[in-house]
Amino acid sequence: MTVAFLLIIFYLFFSYIRFYHYIGDADLQSPYFGNPILFENSDGEGSAKYVALGDSLSAGVGSTTVDKTFVYLYAEKLSEKYKQVEILNLAQPGGTTVDVINNQLPLALIADPEYVTLLIGVNDIHNKRSNNDFNENFTHIINELISKTNAEILVIEIPYIGSYKIVYPPFNYLLSFRTNQFNKTIYKSVNKFAVTNRVKVVPIYKETLIYSKDIQGYYSSDLFHPSGEGYLLWGKLINEY
Repeated sequence: MTVAFLLIIFYLFFSYIRFYHYIGDADLQSPYFGNPILFENSDGEGSAKYVALGDSLSAGVGSTTVDKTFVYLYAEKLSEKYKQVEILNLAQPGGTTVDVINNQLPLALIADPEYVTLLIGVNDIHNKRSNNDFNENFTHIINELISKTNAEILVIEIPYIGSYKIVYPPFNYLLSFRTNQFNKTIYKSVNKFAVTNRVKVVPIYKETLIYSKDIQGYYSSDLFHPSGEGYLLWGKLINEY
């Protein structure tokens, strides 16, 4: 009985440590380097500024080029309408809701964008932030954007990420449970602002769960972040909204 218990403890410890070490050892970087990106369309009218808020997923970690990130693809779609679209990607790899509030949101308010995307929560889950704290932080972010800008805000559900090759049971079930829990909180938070049509949620969890299981080459080399091809699939989902 004692041997079996020790084996279970060892398995859980090994699985947990391997997951984070594997991602850390890959040391993937964002293809964005801080400079704003401009789209120009001589057939369009006016200009728009688009700010991306979030973590490594909005920063495009896992892709080797900016054109294979959902942020780039969203701006490209906007450029069909405008003469000029500027991307300001403020997302931070490893970012949490606290980082958005402290580091990204102040810059976003100064930029006064016409469009904002917000994808945040994965690292809040991994940092074991409570659902109540996440709700408070997320609601604060949305309230600031609604009250202090005129931007259209596209909130993106927390996706399913993490290949079965590095996320072993029972952690895959735990992460899935927590992701769905936080996504429900996101909807509740956004619903508090139902009086405005400036904010909406893009549901991508179910689709990304399917992609994770069925699509070869969906993940990058760290088996956690999407590859460029994976982000192209995300872009198609997000651009439907």
